[in-house]
Amino acid sequence: MGRAPAFWTEENTKLMQKNVVAVSLSVLEYDRTDAVGQFLRDSGITTRKLEGCLWCVTPGGKILESNLVVEKGKTSFKREIDLKGALEKWQALPETERAPGAVKVGALGAVDRQHAVLTPPPGTLILKVYYLAFMREGTQLRYLTEDDLWYDEKGDKTEAKLVNKRITTPQAHPDHMWLAEAEWKSLMPANPRPGDKFPVPAGIADRLVRRHLNPRSVYDGHSDGLDRDSVRAAELSLTVEAVAAGKVRLRLDGHAKLGKQPSPTVLAGKIASMDQWGYEPKLLGFLEYDPQKRAFTRFDMVALGDQFGRVGLTIGAARPGCQPLGITFELVKGDRPADRVPPGSASAARPYFGPK
Repeated sequence: MGRAPAFWTEENTKLMQKNVVAVSLSVLEYDRTDAVGQFLRDSGITTRKLEGCLWCVTPGGKILESNLVVEKGKTSFKREIDLKGALEKWQALPETERAPGAVKVGALGAVDRQHAVLTPPPGTLILKVYYLAFMREGTQLRYLTEDDLWYDEKGDKTEAKLVNKRITTPQAHPDHMWLAEAEWKSLMPANPRPGDKFPVPAGIADRLVRRHLNPRSVYDGHSDGLDRDSVRAAELSLTVEAVAAGKVRLRLDGHAKLGKQPSPTVLAGKIASMDQWGYEPKLLGFLEYDPQKRAFTRFDMVALGDQFGRVGLTIGAARPGCQPLGITFELVKGDRPADRVPPGSASAARPYFGPK
């Protein structure tokens, strides 16, 4: 049905869990002036185009396998990386390279904060975000297939015809939203009473709408946020639903109109828009606050609406007509490394907090 991932299959996942230490790298880290950057350069991972690359490297820095091919100074991607082949090469290495303690890891030393991956500031509230594109079929929604992703207006070129029926777009694409301590505290009124209604603070609303409701983020992963001219309308409000000794419950409602309005032919579902885009989601969320702990214990929110234009990690594919795009937000503790990955594109050079 096209929902199987191209690389992150159950077999490959089990191989990695059993045999390797998985590390995620940002393309910025190659320029680190600390021990991490030196390891990357010494190992031979010399390309700056790390995005989408997979490398199997020994603790000593020897490359066993990669899905990146460099020939005559030009780089290209292989469809897969040979994990089994990498393990065979590992087993063929002399014991002096594979034995526990064979590689002496020195002190990390000073960290190059300018190029290192950002970490959430103390007190940050972290929301796990997922983007998922659907197709409308009658009154129901269904998952995408390769035939739904077009590389031209009329669908003569589709993902099914170009990529051998294995895509990642139907998978939920993760991201994170951070709320600084002062920000999330500003969501809770000093004396909440049932029925009280107030707008979401401007800074939070602006970042939520322009950055995290941005469908470009789904397919390029490096958007700093929409420009203000791309926001045709947006409104977010909070309503106090219930107040008790151990819990205050808030309801979030909102809507946004982003990008352009669809042309009549796009609206009729006859073509896919390749040069314009638009997204009109409605938002619904529920927040719960513990007055004793002075912390939010729940922050669930969903945005759902019709979107047209390019979307998904598909190198420029679009769905025909206007189709649903869903975005979910869920509170996480932040005690897992995977939950502390910074929001897409955020770095020391591209700050996350503050107006753009």
